[in-house]
Amino acid sequence: QKNALQSIKTLVMFTVVRIKDAIPVPACELDKPRPLAVANQIELKYSNRVIADVGLCVCLYEILELKDGLIYVSDSSVHIRAEFTLVVFRPFIGEVMTGVISKSTPDGLWLSIGFFADIFVPPHFMMDGTVFDEASQLWVWKSEHGEAFVDPQLNSPVRFRVTSSKFRDVKRPSKAPAAANVAAEAAAAADGDEEDDPPFQVMASIKDDGLGLLVWWE
Repeated sequence: QKNALQSIKTLVMFTVVRIKDAIPVPACELDKPRPLAVANQIELKYSNRVIADVGLCVCLYEILELKDGLIYVSDSSVHIRAEFTLVVFRPFIGEVMTGVISKSTPDGLWLSIGFFADIFVPPHFMMDGTVFDEASQLWVWKSEHGEAFVDPQLNSPVRFRVTSSKFRDVKRPSKAPAAANVAAEAAAAADGDEEDDPPFQVMASIKDDGLGLLVWWE
């Protein structure tokens, strides 16, 4: 059965989403109280999962309703129809947040806020005068006050502003034989496609007074 997103309530960078779903509860879990058994399976199914055009599921917030369970042929699980809410991460456009630099590449900066590390700052959203230094493999902000390296080793928090969110279709595992999958992975690596794009990505800017490394403004 398909999920039904019923309503969305925004709480700053997090969202509470109401969902209806048939939750399969394994036979080994049926000795537990029904709300606990269902809650455990909801956490297993949804935690750290991206829902397209909604965001990254963080945890179960509340179970609203549990209905009768169904048992299907050749399946020992009981499928319990449930209505519940999830806490979902999806910052709003223009929201200012603080993270750390996780990676610096010629394409831009990757930031992390701990539980989520797919935050990207492209060059055009860096301070004017910021260039990539090939020798150090770091971005450098060249201003009238001198040069400031955007260095992850400084361990300085980074303040950024959310500009947009991107959702992508996730590549599903191939049903081809294992040997064929290995060959395909080797071919992809040879083509330079070593990493898949994340299913959910936040685009950000550090191009404004007060944004960027906090040590710049001390």
